[in-house]
Amino acid sequence: MVIKNDNDLPSIREILIHYGATLRSTHGQVNLKCPFHSDTHQSGSANLDKNIYICFACGVQGNSVQIVSSQEGVNINEAKRIAERIAGTGYPTLSGKHLSGGRLPKKSGNFNSNSTSGIIRRSRGA
Repeated sequence: MVIKNDNDLPSIREILIHYGATLRSTHGQVNLKCPFHSDTHQSGSANLDKNIYICFACGVQGNSVQIVSSQEGVNINEAKRIAERIAGTGYPTLSGKHLSGGRLPKKSGNFNSNSTSGIIRRSRGA
């Protein structure tokens, strides 16, 4: 199964609560103190129906998986697995689609011969 829209993603409400936000509402647009910085005012805004969040002070924004990806420093696939555990859901994998709905680039087995990325080189005679 492919994620077709943000409603197919783990709940942004559960993700925000996991990171320390206090939310009383279960749907609609809510303003809240951002859990990603020391917030004294309600600078964060979440649309629980559209499953998105933005903080107008620190700039954190995105859907539930994008938030987890940026906070945990992991790729989207790993963030999706983490978000599913946080929200207690069992969504299927992305199946080759980006969250925007576009196709992911195909992985190539060709390496640039001038590149040393991913190759461990050992110095001789050390």
